Amino acid sequence: MPDVISFARGAPAPEALDGDLIARCATEALADDPTVILSYGTGGGYPPLREWLAQHHGTTADHVLITNGSLEGYVFLLETFLSPGDLIALEAPTYDRAMLQAQLHGMEILSIPMQLDGLDVDALAAACEAGRVPKLVYTIPNFHNPAGTTISLEKRKALIALAERYDFWILEDDPYGRLRFEGDDIPGIYELAGPDRVMFSSSFSKTLAPGLRVGYLIAPPQLIGSLVKQANRTYISPAHLPEAAVYQVCAQGLLPANIARVTNLMHVRRDAMVDGLVHMPAGTICTPPEGGFFMWLELPEGMSADAMLQRAQEAGVIYVAGSACFVSGGANTLRLAYSGVSPDEITLGMERLGSVLNAG
Repeated sequence: MPDVISFARGAPAPEALDGDLIARCATEALADDPTVILSYGTGGGYPPLREWLAQHHGTTADHVLITNGSLEGYVFLLETFLSPGDLIALEAPTYDRAMLQAQLHGMEILSIPMQLDGLDVDALAAACEAGRVPKLVYTIPNFHNPAGTTISLEKRKALIALAERYDFWILEDDPYGRLRFEGDDIPGIYELAGPDRVMFSSSFSKTLAPGLRVGYLIAPPQLIGSLVKQANRTYISPAHLPEAAVYQVCAQGLLPANIARVTNLMHVRRDAMVDGLVHMPAGTICTPPEGGFFMWLELPEGMSADAMLQRAQEAGVIYVAGSACFVSGGANTLRLAYSGVSPDEITLGMERLGSVLNAG
């Protein structure tokens, strides 16, 4: 069996991880603030990083909760802001763990189709008009996981207007937005709407290092207070050392250069995967993303990515079957992550994948 090339995991390539930068900033953090960093702390996270994030997003620290990756903030919302049986709107396809956690917490899921320019806001509006008004809409607006799409400015404004009309909240989860290869930046939903209708989450996992496990959530202070209590009940306090290291990266102005470096690495990998699309079966639909980590393929009708997954693995390539990202359906779709493998591996992996898919 050949060495397996994995397009399954959305993690940065080893070249994207700057160990020297993290080591230097962690050392400086310990030198500056050893007692606070090495002690139990507040459930809300390392205070200087909370302050920096608040300033970065134009708010105050009582709006900020630092989490173990951005998924934890979402889970805390399911456990406090929402209750079992509440209706939550998820994109179809959506981030598989967002769907899994909603299911595990007993939420009723309203699946909203995706289009080339992101969430189908008209479909959401039709659901609301029919009385299916979600309490929360969860969306990944930029370089979507798994679909790779970006919500247009027009749709962002329409989504905000819909939230105001029907009184629901939006959770904008944006870990990929700063990894843009081409095209113009679009104002964020939180940036457009403000804190009265939109909560915002993100992570340093994609822009700095996933092993640091530093993400954050921005939400109204009263809700953040409840989430801090939830954090205290769950793990007393988060790990301040990685948060303090991230703070040093941010406070010293080192993050933009690292993001630019990671973006360039991902851009090369995206291009290698685009070149590899020539090996896919005729009729395969794929719109290359303008940034981020993922490419989404829709195979011709009648083909099943689920059915071919085992054969692909035997041929030395792994992907995520798209059906894992839908409540139902999606058997002819798959997600390819170009982020964690080299351009040469992508070239070979796409050849292997094409051979499997074309063999039917």
